Amino acid sequence: MRTRLILVAVTLLASLAAPAAAGVVEDAVAASAHTPDEYLATFDQALLPGLADIGDPPSITGNTEIDNRIRELGEARGYIRRPEPSRDLVWTDGVLLQPDASTAWESLQAAARAEGQTLIITSGYRSGSHQASLMRARSTGYDDASIETLLDIVAVPGYSKHHTGYALDMKSDTHLLFDFAASPEYAWLAENNFERAKAHGFIPSYPEGIVNAGPNPEPWEFVWVGAGNILCGDADATEGEPFCDTFGSPFGGDVAWLLAEEITTGCREDRFCTNHNVSRAQAATFLWRMELMPAASATIEFEDVRADAYYTEAVRWMVENGYTTGTSATTFTPDSDLTREQFVTFLWRVAGRPTPNEPVPFDDVDPDGFSAAAIAWAAEVGVTTGTSSTEFSPSATATRGQAAAFLHRYDTLGLQLTGGVA
Repeated sequence: MRTRLILVAVTLLASLAAPAAAGVVEDAVAASAHTPDEYLATFDQALLPGLADIGDPPSITGNTEIDNRIRELGEARGYIRRPEPSRDLVWTDGVLLQPDASTAWESLQAAARAEGQTLIITSGYRSGSHQASLMRARSTGYDDASIETLLDIVAVPGYSKHHTGYALDMKSDTHLLFDFAASPEYAWLAENNFERAKAHGFIPSYPEGIVNAGPNPEPWEFVWVGAGNILCGDADATEGEPFCDTFGSPFGGDVAWLLAEEITTGCREDRFCTNHNVSRAQAATFLWRMELMPAASATIEFEDVRADAYYTEAVRWMVENGYTTGTSATTFTPDSDLTREQFVTFLWRVAGRPTPNEPVPFDDVDPDGFSAAAIAWAAEVGVTTGTSSTEFSPSATATRGQAAAFLHRYDTLGLQLTGGVA
């Protein structure tokens, strides 16, 4: 795949470090045009942080037969099981939201206020048990006809988008929840295919024109998905942009290189998950594939590395070459996130543990710490420029996009496996 040369000094291609042109992503988001069904699919297919695996559905009435019938009728009309948060939520105007949604809401609210509009949040995160209490309070009976009427306006507990922490309900100072569609604020949000809402990462949750999506249209409910997922809901992969979530990203070129070199196939067919954290298993696999997947025969003593896992041979190679000793004598912890200093240390070990000529240049890196030599080397040869001129942010979790940049720069610099820098 590659020919490695030992270079004393190399100037990186400008495209490796160049940020996206100002407004490129914002303009693309504003120009996106979704149908009602595409809005639904955008949320259903979104890759969002801070969500746990879907567990058992909550009890609704305490009667298993009735609960199962409610779920059956709900699923028949399009309700989908939703995950709960896996991280702490943020109190925002009296409700709980995912951190990303909270920040975006404050931005959207400020933008509305600047144009004379008043947006008021009335509901955010709701647990499954809270949703069940809402359903019981509004129920007039549990025969099929009564359940269907109830499902027009109340999501099945365990199936509400509010469970994720990314959905919110709004009203204005002149129009309450169920009258929100008639408000100037809704007209402001909905203009030009919800351009203003999308500018802050929000899309309508259940817009007019939906077919078999769960409840009746709910103009008051919006969900935050972010720019990347909005673009993915209105974009097809191309040769130049193989993953829909790298458009406008400063790591787009790095990710395209990873794909071309067969170091990654993405986290999904159409996405790389650029802003998601990189795990120890993913990092080992990236490095192993970059080195052309060398065979290894080391015995793996890690109890948490399955024999048939996608990363097993990569971990075997890392153990055999001394690039890792695991997180303990018996664990590798494959799903654990890597910090920036841990990823660079892995890369430095693969490079042959070269001795840097200069001390670490970042104020936030302990010169006596385990990663000091690795970070000093990475800065010296151009693998990293830090998160600022004086900081590397060693303890921050490394994203998949950052990992792609580290690997691409390493390869572009022509650093060889055992030679480092001459």
